[in-house]
Amino acid sequence: MNFGWLQDKRIRFVAQALPSLLSLFGIFLGIINQVGFVYAILIAAIGALLLWIVANQIIEKASPQPIRTPPPKAETPKEPKPVTPTLHPVCEVGPYKVEAGETLSILLNAKQGQKVKGHLRELDRQLFDWHLADEKNMILLENGDRYNFGSIDAGIDQNAYRVNRKIPYPARWYLILDMYGKKTSRKVRVDFEPIP
Repeated sequence: MNFGWLQDKRIRFVAQALPSLLSLFGIFLGIINQVGFVYAILIAAIGALLLWIVANQIIEKASPQPIRTPPPKAETPKEPKPVTPTLHPVCEVGPYKVEAGETLSILLNAKQGQKVKGHLRELDRQLFDWHLADEKNMILLENGDRYNFGSIDAGIDQNAYRVNRKIPYPARWYLILDMYGKKTSRKVRVDFEPIP
């Protein structure tokens, strides 16, 4: 392989840089003659440091700066707002079809302090179970852990129920239609309204 072009580049670079290096070397020798070797090294170190600082500031100003947004202000704790009457249903009316042996969890649109009031009814007058539980307990039941499951209200083996229960604490609340042990599917109509 012919590396002649690489050698030409090196020679050109040395020829261009040599006058600058020789002039710096001459200035350095002149300073040594005037103040001595130790002071000349000190002056050279200070000069290099100043050049480095100035070059760093120039590069910083030339590079784009990220847009900084101020951190969000810490909010002062507010007193809880009183629950106002709502115009939305707690959940859809249905009817909800639940297969035999299965559970169906329906997310309720109810907040702490509201009362869930209304009724549940199986359309073919068949018996069914229901529970009103928070998300943690709903997950326990969905995973088959009936031993640790707990609800704030429930009904067992009837075909219709009246419900009137206050939501005790903030959480995601579910109406759980439970067909555990049933041999046929059920169709349940839910008629709930939130009462402030």
